[in-house]
This record gives sequence, structure tokens and C-alpha cells, in this order.
Amino acid sequence: MAYTLPRVPFPEGQFSNCGKLSLSPPSRFCRASENMGQKQELVESTFLSSITSRSHAEAHVNNTDRICRLTVTIEALKHIKRANKSMKDLVLKVTAEGKSRKFSQMNVKADELGGIIINRSFAFEITDIKRSTLLVQVYTSGIFGNKILGQSKSILVSDLLKTEEECEISLRSEWYDVFSKDERKQLPCKILMQISVGVPQPEQNVHLFVGTWNVGNAHPADNLHDWFSTTSAYDLIAIGSQECEYSPRPPHTDCAKDWVATIKSAIGSDYKLVHGLSRGQMQLVLFVHKDSQNAISEVLNGSEATGIGHVVSNKGGICISLKFWDTSLCFLNCHFAAHEGQCEARNENYREIVGNLRMLSTNTDILNQFHHVFWLGDLNYRLREERTNDKQSFSNTASWDAITNKICHKEFNELLMMDELHREKEAQNVFYLFSEGEITFPPTFKMKRNTEDVYDQKRLPAWCDRVLWFSLPGFNVRQLSYTSIPSISSSDHKPVAATFALTALALPCDSKGDPNNDDMRWHVRFTALQAKNLRASDYSGSSDPYVEFFGQNIFQEVKSKVKFQDLNPTWNPLQDIPEIVLNTSSYERLKKDFIFVRIADFDYTSRDDTLGYGVIPLEGAAIAMADGGTCDFDAKISYRGCPAGNLTGTMQITWQRNVTKRKLQITKSFSIKTQILWHQLKRHITSKHIFSDKTS
Repeated sequence: MAYTLPRVPFPEGQFSNCGKLSLSPPSRFCRASENMGQKQELVESTFLSSITSRSHAEAHVNNTDRICRLTVTIEALKHIKRANKSMKDLVLKVTAEGKSRKFSQMNVKADELGGIIINRSFAFEITDIKRSTLLVQVYTSGIFGNKILGQSKSILVSDLLKTEEECEISLRSEWYDVFSKDERKQLPCKILMQISVGVPQPEQNVHLFVGTWNVGNAHPADNLHDWFSTTSAYDLIAIGSQECEYSPRPPHTDCAKDWVATIKSAIGSDYKLVHGLSRGQMQLVLFVHKDSQNAISEVLNGSEATGIGHVVSNKGGICISLKFWDTSLCFLNCHFAAHEGQCEARNENYREIVGNLRMLSTNTDILNQFHHVFWLGDLNYRLREERTNDKQSFSNTASWDAITNKICHKEFNELLMMDELHREKEAQNVFYLFSEGEITFPPTFKMKRNTEDVYDQKRLPAWCDRVLWFSLPGFNVRQLSYTSIPSISSSDHKPVAATFALTALALPCDSKGDPNNDDMRWHVRFTALQAKNLRASDYSGSSDPYVEFFGQNIFQEVKSKVKFQDLNPTWNPLQDIPEIVLNTSSYERLKKDFIFVRIADFDYTSRDDTLGYGVIPLEGAAIAMADGGTCDFDAKISYRGCPAGNLTGTMQITWQRNVTKRKLQITKSFSIKTQILWHQLKRHITSKHIFSDKTS
């Protein structure tokens, strides 16, 4: 898997080739060190929200006072003089307007120059733009206290704005110098930061264009306007291509740059390149409209090869994720196994990509990390009669004549009954919980090149090129159109275009609430919890399941007790499940938050196997909280993108003092060093499993 440092928005002409950062930035963008080529540790962004009292339980996202949003993304560190040492004790502390955010537990090693990739974002809401400052500190934590390694100079928030009156967003991504604590001595260490400041709209309608095309390793037409024709502008344009390898046309020196320039000439100068990724013959490029580029942050990418030995990148998937304000989007471009009779190989390609590709978090798969996932590409699923053996060849004249005759008469519904993807999806073998729009266009493969509607008899026609999507509960996507483009004829595939509308949210981060309630937190308590129809992971045909609860806003990850030899376990909420404490205090953000779950099989002698992943939305419990009630939930569990059971139960949310933090305060009478020692010891103990009584 390969990654590149994110830049938002990318300068014109920039394109990364799967881990190789290639920049030609203007002066305000700074090139990352070429020696920082190690794999990025991609981590979840942290949202820390403001305090909202019970009286605001029915409030809506309105931001009527238009609080300024400050987002700081720490991308990398270098020259920290800790070469070949673990960064686990390294701590980043970001402070703005008196509020601090911390990030620690970096399980990576520095390179020979002391450089590491961070990619961690911190969000603040600024109420006093003129006087607020931003400060970043780097230090190590240990049993005997903290040792500061350095800090940036204080940055006035007003200096980051283009115009203070309009509070217009300014984006900066550059290396910042690090100084001693008294700011008198400059240190070798540097911090690569991207800082954005501005006022987001609480809700924004976002229009997306998602396109896929197998280019057929041929020069595309100079004019691709027909692909993007529309009466209104898109906020985001995502284009995935396969078999996109051809001799670049002057003045371009490689195919990737030629391809990006071809797309840009079709969509116009109002769109800016956010990020581009190339692996083998697959390309994925993402553009943003100039009016929406300031909403983009936290751009990440990843890839998974499914070719020979799972290393060769002729088949597989590449993806780019980002945030549009506080709504996360992931675009995944894939090329599955080709040829008739390879349906199961295509299914396995899907399962391998879902199972192995990681972006924000290593704790869960890619389908449970983002609000919306758009899956596009040449999925290569063919048309096959139900009675036909999967391994049999179907490219015969009779079948070809029958299919093309139905295409001529637009009998697409009858042909879709033969579509492998429809069948496999209905059988829940692939694309579990994904949606696809109604197909009202002819099969996009296999066309005779330089023709609009003539099929080549070498292969049976098929809808190989598809766009599907999946959204977390409570987040909806509306498809506006789904079609192919017959007029573009340089390949044996036709391009496919899908357009969507969704609502992106900008949720409150910080509050002007009562500072005396800084210790108040939301607490989630399960009053019932049961799993059903879990996978068998042991040789005995059963599993020893337990549940991990985690998330970007959870104060401390917790685990349930282990239930031995049970595929339908029931946990006692009073004895088996710790209370979950949330970092967020904003009610608006709470309603849109999730608890992520991983159900695992405990093993004494080896690493615990994953039984499945899922999410529990908090919106229902947040609404029920106003009356002091509980909320039922039914979370669908998936493993490698296929169904793996259900997690059902009842939960209740309360607003109270942080019980986890209060337990640590019994050491107040001791010295500061004793407090730190106790805190670290407690974290070590509570990180272990809680076993059920059956183990005794």
C-alpha cells in the first residue's frame, strides 16, 4: 500500500504516482523532504466539541453567531533527533484560544532524519479572532513528567485570514520552525502544518459527479465535454479510469499528466485539482469547484493490489478520501478480474479490497470509516444465463445475437436478470448494503472502437462499468442521474457518469458554555446487548466473541467481557460492558456521531480474529435523552464487505461528570509524578480484556 502527503487544494499539474510525491508548488506550498518516504500512519481525525446543556437538547445546527472555524492538520515532523526510536511517547499539543488538543501514542519509527508522517487534524471554534493565537508544542511524556522538545511561535488567527471583516478562509501548508520554550532559540525540528480558517455554513447542499471509464490503453479524444455536460456546476468531480496507459502527448511527459490535462480541458478552469493517484494502469483524480475548495480538508489516499501475488497492480483498487467540512467522503476506483467464468474471482477482489484497505483507522474496514463511500470502476461482471455453469464459455454467436437483439429493443430489465453483479449482490456475496441507481443505458462493453453503438462479437456485451454507493445510517445520498456516453468511442468501453446530491454538515466544535462544566461529558450506557449469527472462527465451529467500542470521540476505548463458545452471545450490561465516555460535548455533533464496533474472537495463543465490524448511530439515543429514555438499535455487522451477523440492544445517554476521569482524581494528594505513574498504570490495566466468569 502506498500513500502520499495530503495537500488541499493541490497546485495545478500536481499528480502523485502511488507514494511518490511529485510537486511543483507555488512558494506558499513547501515540498516535503524526499527522505520521508516511509509509509504513513493514517489516523482518525479528532473532533472535540463544545458543552451543550440539557436545555439545548432539541437545538438544531444553526451557528447563527457564525463562529470562526480553525482547523490545524499536523502533516509531518522532521529533524526531531530521535532517529530509529519509537515515537510512542511523543505528544503533540495544539492550543487555540485557551483550548488544547493532544495527540499521542504514535506507533511509528522516525527515519534517519528524524522525520515521521502524522496526518492528524485538530478543530477549534474561535470567538475572538483579533486576539486568539495558535500554538503547537512537541514533547515526550514519561513516568517522571513531560519533557518539551520544542514549540512553534504563537500565530495570530487574524494573520491567517485574507480579510478579517469577511473572515475569508486562507489555506496554508508549509514547514514551521520550532523554538525552545522561551522562543529564544531556534531548534532543528520542523512541523509541516496545514491551517485553514473561516466560517462554514451549517449545512450545504453538495453536488457530485462520479465517472468511470476503461480507457482501453488508447489516446482519449481531445474533447470529453459530452461526459460532463450539465446545466449546473458540481462541487466535486471524481474520475476513475482503468487501462489508462498510453504515450503522452506533448507537452506532457507522462500519461498521468496528459490524462489530468484532458479532463481539465473538458471541465473548465473553475475546477481545481484536489488530488490525483496512479497505480499501474489505474488512475483516480478528484477536482473541486473553486467556490467549494475551502470546505476540503484531510485528504488521504490508499491502494490495494489484487493482481498476481497480491502485489502486481494490474488489478485492485485505489482510493482518495476527504472531508467536506465535517462530512467524510471516500472515492474508490477498482479494476476487477476480467473474462467470463471469473465471477467468484471478482467477488474475491471486492472482499480483499474491503478487508485489507485501511485509511483513517486500522481498527475497522473502509466501509465503516466514512459517511459516504462511492465505489466505481470496471468491475467486469458479465451477463450470464442462470442455468449456465460459471466456468463455461458463453461467447457464442447465438448468445451474442440474443443479447444484442434485446439491447436494440432496449429490453434492459430482461438483460439485468442475467447480470452477475445483480445476482451476487442479491445473494449478499458482494457490495452488502451498497446501492446502485436504475440502469437505463445499454451495456458499456464490448464496443467496437470508433463506433457509438456497435458491439464486437469477440465478447458478449455487459455492464462492466459501474458506480455504487454506501452511506452510514442517518446520512443519505440522492442519485440524480446514471448514464453512459456513447459518443466517446476511442475504447472498447463507454464512459459512465453518475451524479449525486447530499448534505454536508459543519457541526459545532467548541462552545462558549460554562467553563465550570469542563469536566462534564456524555456517557453511553448499554441496558441490553446481544449479537446474533456471528461467524464461526474456531476449528470447533464456534467463536469466543467480545466487542470493542471505539471512535473518534470516545474518551477511552472499552471492551466487553468474552463469551466463550457462543455465536449468539448476550452480555449482562451491568457486569460485562463498561460505560462509554465521549469527548464531544456538542449536542448537534452528538446526534451525528457513531460508536464503531469490532467483534473479535478471543484466542489465548494467537492474535484475536475479527468476526466483523459495524456502527451504532447515537442520534436515536440523543433524542431519547431529553425524556430520560432509552433507544433500541440494530447494527448490521459485516466482514470483508459481506454480512456477518447483527449486534442489537438498548442504550441510554446521560450528561454527567466524567466518571473515568473522576476515578483518577483519588491521587490528588500525591505528587504530580505519582499521578502520572498511576495514570499510566491504570491505562495499561484497563487495556486488557475483561473475562467472563466462565474462565475461572
